[in-house]
Amino acid sequence: MTTVPSLTQPQAVSIMMEAHSNGLALVITCALEHAEFYCETLKNHGLTSTIEPEE
Repeated sequence: MTTVPSLTQPQAVSIMMEAHSNGLALVITCALEHAEFYCETLKNHGLTSTIEPEE
């Protein structure tokens, strides 16, 4: 929501629950520059975050 502005609160909660249940979740698919920013911001909030290529 704050870190990834395009997410609504219900979407953010759904992603959080998926990560909690499965150990990981896809947050967003976007350009690499944006992904790097979002990844670092999530890490700065104490979350584990990685960037993976789209399959």
